[in-house]
Amino acid sequence: MDTPPSLNIDTIIDTIGASTLLNIPAATLIKWRSTGQNKIPYIKIGRQVKYRTSALLAYIEQHTVK
Repeated sequence: MDTPPSLNIDTIIDTIGASTLLNIPAATLIKWRSTGQNKIPYIKIGRQVKYRTSALLAYIEQHTVK
């Protein structure tokens, strides 16, 4: 049984999982990676792109307007 991605534990997820957590289209993450528009750290494993959930949480915290 697959569990949905969560920001509560640090794990490595794919682009679809990251887009789900950020509530943005996967195409947006792909565009950001290619243009450098928003620099969310990612991991390249062969041709696969992965994100650490801790990096996504840090991105959310950095872009939270207080």
